[in-house]
Amino acid sequence: MRVVTVDENGKELGDARWVDMPKPDSFGSDGFVQIESYVSRLLRSSARFTSLIIATPDGQKGFSLCQRAGVPQCSLHVEWRSEAERERAIRQFFAERELGTTHDYLAGNGGVPDATRCLGYFLPSDVQFITTLTKDVLRRIYDVREQDALDFTYQEHCDAV
Repeated sequence: MRVVTVDENGKELGDARWVDMPKPDSFGSDGFVQIESYVSRLLRSSARFTSLIIATPDGQKGFSLCQRAGVPQCSLHVEWRSEAERERAIRQFFAERELGTTHDYLAGNGGVPDATRCLGYFLPSDVQFITTLTKDVLRRIYDVREQDALDFTYQEHCDAV
């Protein structure tokens, strides 16, 4: 995967780099059952940066959780031109929970410089809160059902800032 660091306006900071993504842990059914254990693992990590991607096996639905220097947050991406209603739903979902924004910018995708809206939110360090929020995001934003398959990609980055 090509990784580019950007500022709060989506402007690239430094050079892009290629990183290997580990193969996800795949659960062919009842993916929601796995969420709490992965959230717990994320919050217990002492790494400087820890990430968790939860997605459907086709990669079309999902989002990421991370913890940077002990502060948990989540990140969602939406193709804002074709999914305006989903973007509104995401914003409303997090506003109802009064969670602060970590980032909100447009990023490039497929050669289009402003194709993807990147939204991020601070989360409390609470396993139950994040587990429930994760299930609600998957259900309400992405129409994923409890019995559906899910992939979990967990990484600890000890050298990240």
